[in-house]
Amino acid sequence: MRRLILFSAVLIATTGYAALAQAPGTEGRSINGRSPAPPPPGPLVNLVQAGVDAYNKGDIGYFEKAFADDILWVDEDGHELTSKMFALYFINRQMTATPKRKMSLHNIATGTWGDTAWAAFAYTIDDGINKRTGMNTTLFRKSGNDWKIVLIHGSINAFAIPH
Repeated sequence: MRRLILFSAVLIATTGYAALAQAPGTEGRSINGRSPAPPPPGPLVNLVQAGVDAYNKGDIGYFEKAFADDILWVDEDGHELTSKMFALYFINRQMTATPKRKMSLHNIATGTWGDTAWAAFAYTIDDGINKRTGMNTTLFRKSGNDWKIVLIHGSINAFAIPH
């Protein structure tokens, strides 16, 4: 009986320790606090910054050119926008919202593999009242001399709020 109690105590302590180590959440730390260091920026930093600049200016024409016809955009609360038309509608709603939203980014990383490229970055969207922080991952496909966005996945570092 004594062995059974000792074994149970060790098992509970070990399981609890493993569960604690895997706990999500940031305990008040920034999301970046869990990574050793941001990776090197990579070759598409200017392209990503151009997208942020277009967002901040409300330049829907930029996104009409940048989005592939078969784009998939998955946002933080589960919406799946499965065409260029829906993605343009979605980003236009964000860019024309009142109060005006401004996006900034940091810790950007990009890479390429032949005719495919990716970008990942942390972002903040601030409208002067609400400030949302999160991560974005974008996948590009080469089309002629241009990079077309084929996949966007955004996640926020908070509970989803209406947008």
